[in-house]
Amino acid sequence: MTSNETTSNLTEALPIETLTIVQVTCYAVITIVGTVANLILCGALLRKKQRNSSEYFILNLAITDLITCAVGIPLDMADILTQNWPFGAFMCKVVYPLQTALTAVSVTTLTCMAIERYRAIITPFKPKMAGRFIKMSICAVWCLSVLLVSPYIAVLTHKHEELSCTEAWQGVHHPKVFTLCVFLLLYSLPLCIISPAYMCIGFRLHSDDKKMQLFSKTQGAGNRQFYKLVRQRSRNNVVIVKTFLFGAVAFGLCLLPYHVMWLWHDFGNGDQWAYFQNVLVFANALVYFNSLVDPFIFGGTVIRHNWRKTLLFRCLNISVNNRRNKNKNKSLKQQHNCDALLNKPCVKLRNINIVYTSSV
Repeated sequence: MTSNETTSNLTEALPIETLTIVQVTCYAVITIVGTVANLILCGALLRKKQRNSSEYFILNLAITDLITCAVGIPLDMADILTQNWPFGAFMCKVVYPLQTALTAVSVTTLTCMAIERYRAIITPFKPKMAGRFIKMSICAVWCLSVLLVSPYIAVLTHKHEELSCTEAWQGVHHPKVFTLCVFLLLYSLPLCIISPAYMCIGFRLHSDDKKMQLFSKTQGAGNRQFYKLVRQRSRNNVVIVKTFLFGAVAFGLCLLPYHVMWLWHDFGNGDQWAYFQNVLVFANALVYFNSLVDPFIFGGTVIRHNWRKTLLFRCLNISVNNRRNKNKNKSLKQQHNCDALLNKPCVKLRNINIVYTSSV
C-alpha cells in the first residue's frame, strides 16, 4: 500500500469515527431525557384512579416510547460501539423486530386517537367507548404489530463465528416487498386516516363556534352565560385536538426521512450514494427523537388535570398558586356578573347538558 493510499483511507475513516461519536451522543441524550420524561408521564397517568379514552391511548403511547428509550436505543448503541452482535441468537430475533413493532404500536395508537376524537366530536350522541373496549383495542394493536414483524423475525440469522445478526431473505424481491408493506401499513395508510379525521374535526369545531356566536347575538344576556360555558368546553376540545394533531405531525415528520431512505435503497440506487449511510444514521436518530418529543407534546393534556402531582409541571416552571388565584378571581367575576343579571344567586350552569353542540 502506498503512502497516498494510506492517507486517503485515513481521510475517509475520520468522518465515520466522528459520525459514530455524534450518533452515540444523540442516542444517549434521547435515552436519558426520553426515559425520564416518559416515566413522569406514565406515573402521572397511573396515579389517576379514573382515565378517559384519550388518556388510555396516551398511556399506551408513553409505555411504547419508554420501552424504545430504555431498551431499544441502548441495545442499538451497544451494537454501534462494539461493531458486532454480542447479544446472541435469541436477542437477534428480538431486538430489531421489537423496534419495528414499537413503531407499529405508536402509529396505530395515533390512528386510534384520531378515530376516537372523530367519534367524540362528529358523533357526540353515540355512546362513549367503554374502558374495557379500549383496553381490548390496545391489546389488539400490540398483537397485530407483532404479527406484522413476524416475517422479519423469520429471516434474521445469527452467525456465531462472525458475531453478526443479518437478514437472510430467500428471494431478491422479498426485502422490497417487506419495505413497501412497512411504508404502506405503518406510514401512508395511517396518515390517510388521520389527516381526513382531523380535517373533519376542525371544520366541525369551527362550524359549532360560528353557531354559538350567532346564538349569543340573537339571545338575551342571560343566555350568553350558556355560550361562555359551551365556548370554554369547545376550547378544551380544540386544545386536545391540536395536541393529538401535533403528535401525529411530529410522527409523520420524524419517520419520513427513514422511509424515504429505505425506499430509495430498495427501489432505486440509494446504496450507490456515497453519503447514504451517513444520512441513514440521522434518519434513524430522528425516528428515536420522536419518542423523546411525545411526552412533551401529550404531557400537557395530562398535566392540566393533575397539576400538583406531577414533576413535569415543575419543570415547565408554571405556578400552581397563580393559576389557582386566576381561576378563583375569574369565578368570582362570573358570579358577580350573573348575580347582577339575574338579581339572585348564580346557579351552577356547568351541570346543564348542552344538546346543540358537538363539544364533549
